[in-house]
Amino acid sequence: MSGMHPLKHNMFRHKSISLLFLFCFATLASLSLSLESKHFSGKTPYSWVHPTADDVKEDEWYNMENLQGMACNAVHASAIIRHGARYPGLEDVNHIIDIHHRLVNAMEPDVNTRLYEWKNRFPSNNNKALHHLGEEEQEGLGRRIARRLHTLFVDEDIADFRFIVSTMQRTKESASAFYEGFTSAIHTEDDIKDEFDTEVNDELMRFFALCAKYVYSVDQNKTAYKEYHKFLEGPEINAVTKKIYKKLGIAEDILTPAEIRLIYLACGYETAAFQSSPWCSVLDDDDMEILEYLGDIRHSIKNGYAHNITWQQSCPLLSEIFFGLDETIAEIENTEEDEEVGGFIVGQFAFGHAETLGPLYAILGLYNDTVPIRADNKIQQDERLFRASKILPFSANAVFVLYECVPEEFKDHDEVDSAEYYLQLFVNEQPVLIPGCQEMHCPYNQVRDRYSDYIDRCDFKKMCKKSPLKDEL
Repeated sequence: MSGMHPLKHNMFRHKSISLLFLFCFATLASLSLSLESKHFSGKTPYSWVHPTADDVKEDEWYNMENLQGMACNAVHASAIIRHGARYPGLEDVNHIIDIHHRLVNAMEPDVNTRLYEWKNRFPSNNNKALHHLGEEEQEGLGRRIARRLHTLFVDEDIADFRFIVSTMQRTKESASAFYEGFTSAIHTEDDIKDEFDTEVNDELMRFFALCAKYVYSVDQNKTAYKEYHKFLEGPEINAVTKKIYKKLGIAEDILTPAEIRLIYLACGYETAAFQSSPWCSVLDDDDMEILEYLGDIRHSIKNGYAHNITWQQSCPLLSEIFFGLDETIAEIENTEEDEEVGGFIVGQFAFGHAETLGPLYAILGLYNDTVPIRADNKIQQDERLFRASKILPFSANAVFVLYECVPEEFKDHDEVDSAEYYLQLFVNEQPVLIPGCQEMHCPYNQVRDRYSDYIDRCDFKKMCKKSPLKDEL
């Protein structure tokens, strides 16, 4: 370098730095784009697929302003919320460790150094506990919902809210994080109470574990999962497997198809908890898409439309939601003119699981693809509605908001002879058209009538009675 002209030397040095900068920038951009493509079906963190900025408009959901000639204010909100992002269960962790041990014995260290040197960072005996991202998801969600319905909630006592959880600790942790964010948005720090009551109710939040017919004919029945196993053993997953063998330079008998799926989940779990994962290095975007589809077949069976009992069993939850809406209307309508309206729950927040929310979507008729998801129609399902990464990520949520509407000229009057009630549904914080409705806001009685069979004639014990298997599939 000593023979190089100083000016040329500097130009060379600056050019090298610039090229290095561009390379790093391109690499970061590539990683960012890859992250956006990493959809892990029902194991996807909420923030990867839905905006989570805290700068939401105050009272964004409180006034329903697009109903001509009417003034509408929210009077009740009922939310069904999946628990936040969690660690994998101990069985999966041990299986991932076993896979890694076999790969280390089969591959050369320098083929994929990061994967070769991987150490398990998941806690043992965590019982699928929430991790920090799950807490952040729930705290942010609570804060945003409180801001969007600020006027409805701000002057209410804690007794005017109902918090429901399942027996699983991750739902209780989710409720606590949600409560922290929720109260911080509507109260000063001095007014926030650290303790709040939760109601444990598995009949509402874990109906899927209590319905013998579902457990027997779907959840624990391999025949019910035939499309899932067909895809798992099919050419698409086989192609992913061969690519992994080639990347790692290992023999083609080290991993089973089910273990390919576990590598995909390990990539997702670690990226969510620790921002990166060497497991992701063996998968490309096409592989991710194929494995996401495998997960969606599973969710359509376990939580969707594939078997009627899967969604029918959610009728106790649907009934509870609408009975709460009925009670709100009754309390408002039956309050004497000189009395202050009160005595009803203004906010009901229920924390459950993917198996809680998925069947609720289905009983409502949401995200129902014209052609069912099958092992042989992946190409036709590129635009599928039932995509768990979008509709059932961690912290997925459905919020029913009830509005009391009066003619514009009476909006500032305390005495109004009669009011109309409208319902609006928000899924993952976005308005969703309720089936059978022409507008996002829909007359409450119209919605209730549509689902009256499930609301008023829900016989959970009868529908869940175990019957011969041949009658159920």
